[in-house]
Amino acid sequence: MSKVDDFDYPYVDDVTKYERITKIGQGTFGEVFKARDKKTKKLVALKKILMDNEKEGFPITALREIKILQLLYHENVVQLIEICRTKATQFNRNKSTFYLVFEFCEHDLAGLLSNFNVKFSLGEIKKVMQQLLNGLYFIHSNKILHRDMKAANILITKNGLLKLADFGLARAFSIPKPQLPNRYTNRVVTLWYRPPELLLVTCDCKDMTHDTFE
Repeated sequence: MSKVDDFDYPYVDDVTKYERITKIGQGTFGEVFKARDKKTKKLVALKKILMDNEKEGFPITALREIKILQLLYHENVVQLIEICRTKATQFNRNKSTFYLVFEFCEHDLAGLLSNFNVKFSLGEIKKVMQQLLNGLYFIHSNKILHRDMKAANILITKNGLLKLADFGLARAFSIPKPQLPNRYTNRVVTLWYRPPELLLVTCDCKDMTHDTFE
């Protein structure tokens, strides 16, 4: 069985094309860095994919996130620009590291809400909610469930444009057939934001082995 590092990946650029500026976040599925394209000087966000479990190859959550983001193109959904990697060498224990390259957003809603110097007007609140619902309507219309909606995953640019982000727990859904309901795991959404119906339900799910839990 081939390992992830055995492949050449001719269409995946080296991450050195970006100049890393600073670390801006870390979650269950990887670290996030602010970076700049050395050629165009455009700011981007690099999401490092954690590759701790070598036996299972490329993480299923990252594959799912990439596939979903490639299907979604909307002004209120964060744009996946490309996928980059570091080459396997003796200096990194012969292990490649992969990065998802996203458009850069200056703020997230959690940070803005916790900043006492930021006061949203009624009109701004309405605009945030309008963009949030527009983004959700779009992904639901494309049969995608986000499954980790929280303020930290709602990004806002310096121009006030809202972007739904972090599709690491997202998945496609299908219309249930008569007498054959869909069975999805209830171990989704960051625990502090998990609704009561998910916290209290006993799970009997077919896709338990395919979802990553917190």
